Amino acid sequence: MDVRLLKRLGLNSNEIRVYLALLSLNQSSSGEIIKESLVPSSKIYSALDGLIKKGLVSYIIKGKIKLFRPSNPSILLNLIETKEKEVKQLKNSLEAELPKLTKKFEEDKPKYNAEIFEGLRGIKEFYEYSLNLLEKGEWMYTLGYPPLASELLNAYFVDFHKRKDKKGIWSKVLFDYNTWFGKEREKRKYALQKYLPKGIHTPAFIHIFRDYVGIMVITQDQKTCIAIKNKEVAESYKQYFELLWDQAHET
Repeated sequence: MDVRLLKRLGLNSNEIRVYLALLSLNQSSSGEIIKESLVPSSKIYSALDGLIKKGLVSYIIKGKIKLFRPSNPSILLNLIETKEKEVKQLKNSLEAELPKLTKKFEEDKPKYNAEIFEGLRGIKEFYEYSLNLLEKGEWMYTLGYPPLASELLNAYFVDFHKRKDKKGIWSKVLFDYNTWFGKEREKRKYALQKYLPKGIHTPAFIHIFRDYVGIMVITQDQKTCIAIKNKEVAESYKQYFELLWDQAHET
């Protein structure tokens, strides 16, 4: 038998050796078990007690001798059921504590927090975070979507906006002039779209939601997202966005 399986069920090495020895010996005294299992006499009763508590071994007293016998191996399934109950109880306890832990996590966070996400995967990760965090009726803002970003991320954003619309999240998007006219653009149910005046190029573009600002740099040599969490910074970027929005062209 694969002893690793018994270890995963919670048996220690001495318990495994004793249990396997008993399966071979059937009803046996502690002396016989010691010889068969090679477990030291100083450890044998600890191992037997552990197996008895797990329901894998029972005993009878014959005269003055205690004889041990293994239980049917099907009892091993009970150990899995016990573990499942323990995991369920642990899950319930953790779920009960999570609101307190989350509150503490938020309270202890610094007012200003910045992270760097590398590569296109990192940029997508930041956008996914906005999609997961926002709820129906909330807004996100994207400023200056450049042609290279459109080329590299078009398929992702088509799917992103479908999922965003399904959640009922609103967005305002300010496209780079060349990006908007680079190909036919679709009207989106929960999106307001404009484009910047011709001649304004934006290799970096900005994604804003709640207290978060993501500055995305996409060039041939670099793909990076600098993510900032700060209420005042986010509000200032929203004001900057609205200023440009009022000057942008309707699509």
